[in-house]
Amino acid sequence: MNSTLKYKLQPIRVPSGWTITINNLFEVELTKETAEWFSSSVLLGGVRRSTGHCFDARVEPEGDPDGEFIIEFLTIKYDHKVLPVKNSEFFLGNFKTKNKEQRTKNKEEFIEKIESYMLNT
Repeated sequence: MNSTLKYKLQPIRVPSGWTITINNLFEVELTKETAEWFSSSVLLGGVRRSTGHCFDARVEPEGDPDGEFIIEFLTIKYDHKVLPVKNSEFFLGNFKTKNKEQRTKNKEEFIEKIESYMLNT
């Protein structure tokens, strides 16, 4: 496979049972010169349908080199056809701060939080 992209996709460990549904996260640091690589409403998203656990991750403000990496951890209920039930989202967030999301400026910590969530749910 010959890639014409300037950067490779960010390596991430995905445990059994999880599906990465969106992957726009590349192996590059967020800087003024690379901000365009972080201008997607969702950089990385995943779901574990058997438990309903999922996450969405992004940079906010979108594409801002001074922005923060944000992860929303949540659960979604599925019907008997394994389709998401409308308005069944429950945000798990960060119980220490009562925020519905977790924030960091450190990309390595961002990836570790996502991997840890997938491994422990």
